[in-house]
Amino acid sequence: MSGLVDSHAHLFHSEIYENLDDKLRLARLAGVDYILSVGTDSKTMEMNIGIAERFDNIFCSVGIHPLHFGDGYDTAELIGLSKKEKVIAIGEVGLDYHYEDATSKPDQITLFRDMLSMATNCGLPYIIHARECFSDIFGIMSEYEIPPSVFHCYTDTKENAATILDIGHYISFSGVVTFKNSGDLREIMKYVPANRLLIETDCPYLSPVPYRGKPNEPAFVSLVAECAAQVRDVEIDHIAQITTDNFFRLFSKAARTTA
Repeated sequence: MSGLVDSHAHLFHSEIYENLDDKLRLARLAGVDYILSVGTDSKTMEMNIGIAERFDNIFCSVGIHPLHFGDGYDTAELIGLSKKEKVIAIGEVGLDYHYEDATSKPDQITLFRDMLSMATNCGLPYIIHARECFSDIFGIMSEYEIPPSVFHCYTDTKENAATILDIGHYISFSGVVTFKNSGDLREIMKYVPANRLLIETDCPYLSPVPYRGKPNEPAFVSLVAECAAQVRDVEIDHIAQITTDNFFRLFSKAARTTA
C-alpha cells in the first residue's frame, strides 16, 4: 500500500506522548508515512514543535483552539513560531458552539479573528475547527484573505460541505465515518472531490470502529482509509495516493521540507 498521512493528530497528549516511540512504530507498520501534530494552546506549543523537530516524518501547527479562548495567547509569538521549519499550518482554530453557552461566543469570535489576522504574516493554510457554528464561521472567514485551508473532522451537512468546497477549501474525515450511525457522513465523504479529500485520526480522540471508546492513535488512520475506499468504491492504495497528494499540495511548506 502507498503511504498514508494522518493529517490531524495531537501527539503531545499524554495518551500518545508517554509511549510516543511505540505509537510511531505502530503507525509505520500500519503504512502511515507522515503525521501532522496539531496545536491547541500556548502551553503545549513548544512541546508540539519539539516533537516535530525530533522526527523527520512529523510536522506541526501552531494555533489556539476555540475552547481555549480564556487561556491567553500572544499572536506575535505565534507568528514567530510559524516561521520554524516544521510548522506548516495555523491551527487548530475556529468556533465551537456545542459545549459553550452563548456568553462565550464573543470571546471565541475575537480569538478566531485574531488567528485569521495572522494570514498575511504567515502565509500558511489554516486547520479549521467548526462545530455548530457554520453561519458565523463562513461569514467571518469571508472577511479575510486566507489561503486554501482544511475543515478538519467534518461531521456536518452536505450543504455546508458544498459551501466549504465552493470557497476553495479541503475537507478531512476522522474515525467518526466508521460509526454505525454515520451513514449520512459517509455519503458526504463519497461526495467530496478526490482532490479535496483528507483523512485524519484527531487522536487521542474519536477512535474508529473497532477501537471506539479507546484512545485513538495515528496507526488507526488506516481504518479511516479503508472506510473511504469502501465508500468511494476504490482500492485503498488509491485513497492513500490521493490523500497524500492532497496533503502535500495543501501544506506546501511540508512538501518543500521533504524535497
